[in-house]
Amino acid sequence: MTGSAGSPAQASEAQGVVSGGGYYKNDWDDEGIVSTSSHSRSNVAAMWQAVLWADKSLKPDGEPMSLADIDCVFGAQTQYTTKRWQHRYAAAGLVADGIVGPKTLSYAARKLDEAGGNRYVYQGLTADFEPTGRSVMFVRSSSGVWSMYRGDDLRTLYYNAATFTACG
Repeated sequence: MTGSAGSPAQASEAQGVVSGGGYYKNDWDDEGIVSTSSHSRSNVAAMWQAVLWADKSLKPDGEPMSLADIDCVFGAQTQYTTKRWQHRYAAAGLVADGIVGPKTLSYAARKLDEAGGNRYVYQGLTADFEPTGRSVMFVRSSSGVWSMYRGDDLRTLYYNAATFTACG
């Protein structure tokens, strides 16, 4: 379902999941905050870490994010890497504060592409806007609830639960 490029659907952070409806690139525009102090251990934190991984964002040690770094914990490393990612897109109006809120998620959602049916793919890009060869697959249910694959592990994007196998 592609819908139209109208206003975003109302998010359901209160329901505890990433959700939306209509045009998929607007679904993340009004989502909740993920940071070291808000939803810091959750599937939404893993979603954000997967975006950073796909873009080969650099960690404090100068190495790009690895799959092992997708651990559902938004800690100091994820905060640092988020600040670098936000700084990369400062010209788009992002503030490098290390907090993933609606503006940061909205900018990330611009890189979502349809992958057929109810599937959407986030294609990673380097700081020079070159393809990284990394991507993240998402699914949006008919009720608007978003899920993400981490490898073969498909999980709902919960704000208050970390249920991916790798996040145990």
